[in-house]
Amino acid sequence: MNMPAVRRKGFFRKVLQRIKSWSRWLKAAEPGFHVLTPIALPLFGYPLLEKLTDISTKMQIQLAQRILKFREPLVFASIPSYAETVLKLPHRGLIYYYSDKYTSYDDISAQDALARRDRMLFEAADVVFCASEMITDSLKEKRKEVHYLPHAVDFQRFHVALQADDPEPADIAAIPHPRIGYYGSIADNNDKEMILHAATQNPDLQFVMIGKVFGDYTHLKALPNIHFLGFKPYAEIPYYGRHFDVGFMSWKSTDWIRHCSPLKAKEYFSLGLPVVSIPIHELEKYHADLVYFASSPEEFLAQIEKALTEDSPEMHQKRIKRMSQESWDIRSSEMLNILKSAQESR
Repeated sequence: MNMPAVRRKGFFRKVLQRIKSWSRWLKAAEPGFHVLTPIALPLFGYPLLEKLTDISTKMQIQLAQRILKFREPLVFASIPSYAETVLKLPHRGLIYYYSDKYTSYDDISAQDALARRDRMLFEAADVVFCASEMITDSLKEKRKEVHYLPHAVDFQRFHVALQADDPEPADIAAIPHPRIGYYGSIADNNDKEMILHAATQNPDLQFVMIGKVFGDYTHLKALPNIHFLGFKPYAEIPYYGRHFDVGFMSWKSTDWIRHCSPLKAKEYFSLGLPVVSIPIHELEKYHADLVYFASSPEEFLAQIEKALTEDSPEMHQKRIKRMSQESWDIRSSEMLNILKSAQESR
């Protein structure tokens, strides 16, 4: 949603990533599912450039629609960036999905321009869904059709990996147990002090970190029981995660995190893993019986040790069973039924 700042660390890497994604443009991700990456720069806050970007993006979407023979599609918008483009395209229905509290992102420039586009989608959508209850509560007084619909999980993907008889990947096989695992972006929003304290106070714990590193993790990399395995394609993640003993989320407690619906926890649960996390409303209200909460480095270590001690085959199955009811097949049916009802009532 934002143009990376030239002076910010990682600027050129982000630019190269953007160019690489543009080169794919329209790609068949799997049968019946295509991904379009419009060639566009997020230059928000500059009216003329915004207009040119909207025109270019609209033309690219229309071309993709002709190639794929789409007519008046059902539009699912999950970020406000290209609201003007979306609203000018013929469509038979518009869903606006708040996957996060966008105004809490700390690296977004031109907040006013994005806030205006957010309002456009919010007012024009047939129905608005929110991934977290806190976001829902902040919006439901502004219009009728606002519904709480938490993130679903690709349960089948993780369940298949859990049942697989494949050998451990070589890089994780070399790491002894107990393995305290995390995958995702390894950035400055992670609370490094929590990990550092746990790793130094209990050297038997082996922390496994999977993902691209965007911050300074020099101190953690120097420890023999913290292992950085680098980026892994999403398809491989379940085959690594199944070999964790505990999954953790030690993010800093920002406004964005407090309002989030942590999909990662559901993926951990789908693998049967106990989860140690900072307090997050969604987890505290709906999955408190499956999560060990920690607000400080000392609590983080104590809860990891408790999770390892209390884990059992019964809890393993309980976590998996609950996530079997949180799949996208179930969630998408709920979404379409609510949309149909909203359109019929108009």
